[in-house]
Amino acid sequence: MREEYEQMELDTRTALDAAIEAVAKDSIQTVLEMIQKHHQQVAREAQTAPPFVRNRHEAYGIAAEQLVKINAAVKAIKSDTDRLLGTLADPNFNAVDATSSIVNSATAAAQILINAAAEMRRTLDNLYTAELTAEDIITPLEAALAEAEFQEAEPADADSIEETETEDN
Repeated sequence: MREEYEQMELDTRTALDAAIEAVAKDSIQTVLEMIQKHHQQVAREAQTAPPFVRNRHEAYGIAAEQLVKINAAVKAIKSDTDRLLGTLADPNFNAVDATSSIVNSATAAAQILINAAAEMRRTLDNLYTAELTAEDIITPLEAALAEAEFQEAEPADADSIEETETEDN
Protein backbone atom coordinates (compact mmCIF):
# COMPACT_ATOMS: atom_id res chain seq x y z
CA MET A 1 0.00 0.00 0.00
CA ARG A 2 1.38 3.37 -1.03
CA GLU A 3 0.77 6.49 0.99
CA GLU A 4 -0.05 9.75 -0.75
CA TYR A 5 2.37 12.58 -0.13
CA GLU A 6 1.84 16.24 -0.76
CA GLN A 7 4.62 18.18 -2.43
CA MET A 8 5.53 21.13 -0.26
CA GLU A 9 7.41 24.24 -1.27
CA LEU A 10 9.61 26.15 1.12
CA ASP A 11 9.43 29.89 0.57
CA THR A 12 12.78 31.36 1.63
CA ARG A 13 12.03 34.89 0.50
CA THR A 14 11.93 37.70 2.97
CA ALA A 15 8.53 39.04 3.95
CA LEU A 16 9.37 42.23 2.07
CA ASP A 17 10.13 40.35 -1.17
CA ALA A 18 6.91 38.34 -0.84
CA ALA A 19 4.91 41.51 -0.22
CA ILE A 20 6.49 43.28 -3.20
CA GLU A 21 5.70 40.29 -5.42
CA ALA A 22 2.09 40.32 -4.20
CA VAL A 23 1.80 44.04 -4.95
CA ALA A 24 3.32 43.51 -8.41
CA LYS A 25 0.90 40.67 -9.22
CA ASP A 26 -2.02 42.76 -7.98
CA SER A 27 -0.86 45.70 -10.10
CA ILE A 28 -0.53 43.51 -13.18
CA GLN A 29 -4.03 42.10 -12.66
CA THR A 30 -5.45 45.61 -12.19
CA VAL A 31 -3.74 46.88 -15.35
CA LEU A 32 -4.94 43.81 -17.27
CA GLU A 33 -8.52 44.57 -16.27
CA MET A 34 -8.04 48.21 -17.30
CA ILE A 35 -6.62 47.16 -20.69
CA GLN A 36 -9.53 44.79 -21.29
CA LYS A 37 -12.08 47.48 -20.38
CA HIS A 38 -10.27 49.93 -22.66
CA HIS A 39 -10.35 47.50 -25.59
CA GLN A 40 -14.03 46.81 -24.97
CA GLN A 41 -14.82 50.53 -24.87
CA VAL A 42 -12.88 51.19 -28.08
CA ALA A 43 -14.61 48.23 -29.75
CA ARG A 44 -18.03 49.52 -28.68
CA GLU A 45 -17.30 52.98 -30.03
CA ALA A 46 -15.95 51.62 -33.31
CA GLN A 47 -18.62 48.90 -33.43
CA THR A 48 -16.01 46.21 -33.94
CA ALA A 49 -14.88 43.17 -32.00
CA PRO A 50 -12.23 43.68 -29.31
CA PRO A 51 -8.72 42.74 -30.44
CA PHE A 52 -7.92 39.06 -30.04
CA VAL A 53 -4.53 37.41 -30.48
CA ARG A 54 -5.19 34.68 -33.03
CA ASN A 55 -1.79 33.04 -33.43
CA ARG A 56 1.79 32.90 -32.23
CA HIS A 57 2.92 35.35 -34.92
CA GLU A 58 0.72 38.06 -33.46
CA ALA A 59 1.91 37.10 -29.97
CA TYR A 60 5.51 37.50 -31.09
CA GLY A 61 4.72 40.91 -32.56
CA ILE A 62 3.17 42.05 -29.30
CA ALA A 63 6.11 40.68 -27.30
CA ALA A 64 8.62 42.40 -29.59
CA GLU A 65 6.73 45.69 -29.29
CA GLN A 66 6.80 45.42 -25.50
CA LEU A 67 10.51 44.55 -25.54
CA VAL A 68 11.28 47.72 -27.50
CA LYS A 69 9.50 49.79 -24.86
CA ILE A 70 11.29 47.96 -22.03
CA ASN A 71 14.70 48.41 -23.66
CA ALA A 72 14.07 52.14 -24.09
CA ALA A 73 13.17 52.43 -20.40
CA VAL A 74 16.29 50.51 -19.36
CA LYS A 75 18.39 52.70 -21.63
CA ALA A 76 17.02 55.80 -19.88
CA ILE A 77 17.96 54.34 -16.48
CA LYS A 78 21.45 53.53 -17.75
CA SER A 79 21.85 57.05 -19.12
CA ASP A 80 20.78 58.57 -15.80
CA THR A 81 23.11 56.23 -13.89
CA ASP A 82 25.99 57.28 -16.14
CA ARG A 83 25.10 60.88 -15.34
CA LEU A 84 25.31 60.10 -11.63
CA LEU A 85 28.67 58.42 -12.22
CA GLY A 86 29.85 61.68 -13.79
CA THR A 87 29.07 63.50 -10.55
CA LEU A 88 31.51 61.35 -8.58
CA ALA A 89 34.62 62.98 -10.00
CA ASP A 90 33.40 66.58 -9.81
CA PRO A 91 31.87 67.83 -6.55
CA ASN A 92 30.34 70.78 -8.43
CA PHE A 93 27.80 68.52 -10.17
CA ASN A 94 24.54 68.01 -8.32
CA ALA A 95 24.12 64.33 -7.43
CA VAL A 96 20.60 64.93 -6.14
CA ASP A 97 19.37 65.89 -9.61
CA ALA A 98 21.04 62.85 -11.16
CA THR A 99 19.57 60.55 -8.50
CA SER A 100 16.15 62.14 -8.98
CA SER A 101 16.41 61.39 -12.69
CA ILE A 102 17.14 57.74 -11.88
CA VAL A 103 14.06 57.59 -9.65
CA ASN A 104 11.91 59.08 -12.42
CA SER A 105 13.35 56.72 -15.05
CA ALA A 106 12.93 53.70 -12.78
CA THR A 107 9.32 54.69 -12.04
CA ALA A 108 8.62 55.02 -15.76
CA ALA A 109 10.30 51.64 -16.34
CA ALA A 110 8.16 50.03 -13.64
CA GLN A 111 5.04 51.39 -15.32
CA ILE A 112 6.21 50.04 -18.68
CA LEU A 113 7.08 46.64 -17.19
CA ILE A 114 3.72 46.29 -15.44
CA ASN A 115 1.92 47.30 -18.63
CA ALA A 116 4.03 44.84 -20.65
CA ALA A 117 3.27 42.03 -18.19
CA ALA A 118 -0.45 42.79 -18.40
CA GLU A 119 -0.38 42.91 -22.22
CA MET A 120 1.51 39.63 -22.34
CA ARG A 121 -0.98 38.10 -19.89
CA ARG A 122 -3.82 39.16 -22.20
CA THR A 123 -1.84 37.74 -25.11
CA LEU A 124 -1.28 34.47 -23.25
CA ASP A 125 -4.96 34.13 -22.42
CA ASN A 126 -5.99 34.81 -26.04
CA LEU A 127 -3.30 32.56 -27.51
CA TYR A 128 -4.19 29.75 -25.12
CA THR A 129 -7.81 29.95 -26.24
CA ALA A 130 -6.86 30.25 -29.92
CA GLU A 131 -4.49 27.30 -29.94
CA LEU A 132 -6.82 25.02 -27.96
CA THR A 133 -9.83 25.78 -30.13
CA ALA A 134 -7.97 25.98 -33.43
CA GLU A 135 -8.76 23.33 -35.94
CA ASP A 136 -6.50 22.66 -38.86
CA ILE A 137 -7.25 26.02 -40.43
CA ILE A 138 -5.88 26.40 -43.93
CA THR A 139 -4.77 29.86 -44.87
CA PRO A 140 -5.71 31.28 -48.29
CA LEU A 141 -2.09 30.96 -49.43
CA GLU A 142 -1.95 27.31 -48.39
CA ALA A 143 -5.24 26.66 -50.22
CA ALA A 144 -3.89 28.29 -53.40
CA LEU A 145 -0.74 26.21 -53.19
CA ALA A 146 -2.75 23.03 -52.69
CA GLU A 147 -5.06 23.72 -55.66
CA ALA A 148 -2.48 24.88 -58.17
CA GLU A 149 0.09 22.60 -59.68
CA PHE A 150 3.32 24.47 -59.32
CA GLN A 151 6.51 23.22 -60.87
CA GLU A 152 9.73 23.28 -58.95
CA ALA A 153 12.30 25.59 -60.47
CA GLU A 154 15.40 23.93 -61.81
CA PRO A 155 18.69 25.04 -60.34
CA ALA A 156 20.45 27.57 -62.53
CA ASP A 157 24.06 27.09 -63.50
CA ALA A 158 26.62 29.90 -63.52
CA ASP A 159 26.81 30.11 -67.36
CA SER A 160 23.08 30.77 -67.81
CA ILE A 161 23.16 33.45 -65.11
CA GLU A 162 26.06 35.25 -66.84
CA GLU A 163 24.27 35.08 -70.22
CA THR A 164 21.14 36.62 -68.71
CA GLU A 165 23.14 39.40 -67.06
CA THR A 166 24.97 40.31 -70.30
CA GLU A 167 21.68 40.41 -72.25
CA ASP A 168 20.20 42.80 -69.66
CA ASN A 169 23.13 45.22 -69.99
